[in-house]
Amino acid sequence: MRFKYLFVVLFSNIFSLSFFSQVSNLDLQLAKKYYLDNDYEKAVLYYEKIFKESEYRLKIYENYKSAFIDLNKLKEAEKLSKILIKEHPKKLKFLVDLGVVYGLEDRADKKIQVFKKAIEQINKETSYDDAFDLGLAFEKIGNSEKALEVYLNFESKSFKNPFAFHSKIALIYNKNGQTNEMINTFFEMLDFNSNFLRNVQNGIVNSIDFQNNLKEKEILRQTILQKIQASPNNIVYIELLAWFYMLNNDYENAYTQIKALDKKLNKNGEKLLELGNTALNNQDFIVAIKCYEDVVSKSNSLEFKFEAKNKKLLALKSKILYGNKIIPKELKELKANYLLILSQLNNSKNVYNNNFRKYNLLLDLSDIEAFYLSDVSSAKEHLNIAIQIPRLKEKQKANAKLKLADILVLEDNIWEASLMYLQIEKQFKDDQLGHLAKFKNAQVYYFSGEYDWCQAQLKVLKASTSKLIANDALELSVLITDNYNMDTSEVAMKLFSYADMLSFQQQFTKANTLYDSILNNFKNHSLNDEIIFRKAKIDLKQHNYQKAIEHFKFLVDKYPNSILLDNSLFLIASIYQEKIKDFDQAKKYFKTILFEHKGSLYAAESRKRFRKLAGNTNEKIEKDSG
Repeated sequence: MRFKYLFVVLFSNIFSLSFFSQVSNLDLQLAKKYYLDNDYEKAVLYYEKIFKESEYRLKIYENYKSAFIDLNKLKEAEKLSKILIKEHPKKLKFLVDLGVVYGLEDRADKKIQVFKKAIEQINKETSYDDAFDLGLAFEKIGNSEKALEVYLNFESKSFKNPFAFHSKIALIYNKNGQTNEMINTFFEMLDFNSNFLRNVQNGIVNSIDFQNNLKEKEILRQTILQKIQASPNNIVYIELLAWFYMLNNDYENAYTQIKALDKKLNKNGEKLLELGNTALNNQDFIVAIKCYEDVVSKSNSLEFKFEAKNKKLLALKSKILYGNKIIPKELKELKANYLLILSQLNNSKNVYNNNFRKYNLLLDLSDIEAFYLSDVSSAKEHLNIAIQIPRLKEKQKANAKLKLADILVLEDNIWEASLMYLQIEKQFKDDQLGHLAKFKNAQVYYFSGEYDWCQAQLKVLKASTSKLIANDALELSVLITDNYNMDTSEVAMKLFSYADMLSFQQQFTKANTLYDSILNNFKNHSLNDEIIFRKAKIDLKQHNYQKAIEHFKFLVDKYPNSILLDNSLFLIASIYQEKIKDFDQAKKYFKTILFEHKGSLYAAESRKRFRKLAGNTNEKIEKDSG
């Protein structure tokens, strides 16, 4: 019986504790609800009850204090802050709260006194978290000067982490417009340990608008140069300067720095390869070629040498094809270089990645031969060689077959191409490569005038995980929907899709003749704006930039409601920017998109390019390495 009695008493006590705990949780919920509803009187009643239980005090403090302040019960708020200060003497942020209350009570002297006390109490025992909370408390009330004092005071007392708040200190300097102090603070981190480089780069990017703040950007460049001159053996600043130039797409000056850095670090061309790849991706083909040539001539690594040889050919190809004019003689010389490197790879069997390099070279070479040198037989031969390379992955083989199918379309063997596309699609049904093959197969049916079957395939592709393929599928589907059956004979649409095939086959003269015949014979057809756009794109492929602009402008003037209007405006601006280098005209057309076509898909990119051009045309930064 005695045991049973003790059990009942114990159970009753546990139940009572549980009950009261549940009540407190309910009180917390109600207090928060009233606080969020701005019903501070009721919120305070609940917080007063909850505050009696010490375990909840930190949790409710902020809302409880704010409720008192909103009710203008400043003495209660003052008392509350003092209780927390007494209970948690190391949490110095509560002193800031007390100082704020003193300020509201018009006791400025007490406010200054308590703020000073908070900062003076920082010592070598103060934790990073407590210092962080104190600095943040000052930042929240807009007192960045006091926050700066906190961070500097903590660092001066901390032997373990003397740069704990340097990034925050630099950002405060930046916020106050103290650019030199910000940069010097970041550089103090680098002087202490070069491993801070990534942190410093991130901090600088977040602090300086490299497109618009030309003055701050120049201060940064000059400061980096001064550090290099003062400590020429401190490699981290050479790396930072190279990064600065690359950030500004100044690959020529970046090349100078990276070349020196690669040598100092004994990287054997690795750094130059990285820069070459970056320059290539950003279409600075001249710098890319220089980087690759340096690696080929100076590196002791066969791996790096062959990588550079491959990439140099790709850069040369891109330079020729994206230049102002394609010169067949240059392409023939390039083909000879491809064949030379392929021969060297065949004779260097032990170099890692050789098979993959041969594969890439053969695919690139076949593209040049088929689409630019009209040597289809050689292109097919090289693709078949690529497919037979040992230890090739199935996806790589399929990619080569996809290019082989493209060449079959080029040869007018469209149904043979269709079968090959279908095989790839089935083999890689749920892969992007399979989706691409499906789109190309749909395109074959479009070329042949089989629009219903084409649309059935496009319907599936519009849900592709690849945004590019989905957009292409949607674009072709809309084209067919908008223009198929617009006239009873369907002649115009069939002529148009056949002309598109001729354009794909690089038979530009025949394609243009067919496009013109539609314009002449179907005066008011809905395809006419599409035809003008296609003719402009042919001019672009043939590097006839002024003629392309004329066609695009004609479309903009004559077809103001065309779905291709913003495409045309963007391409006009891009040609002026990238090919003709007329930045004022480029800005004009990017601005037109921004202000007159705000809903355009090109609006975001136009804004980005406009801002960049606005900086470039006024830029006074000297492009030298000092």
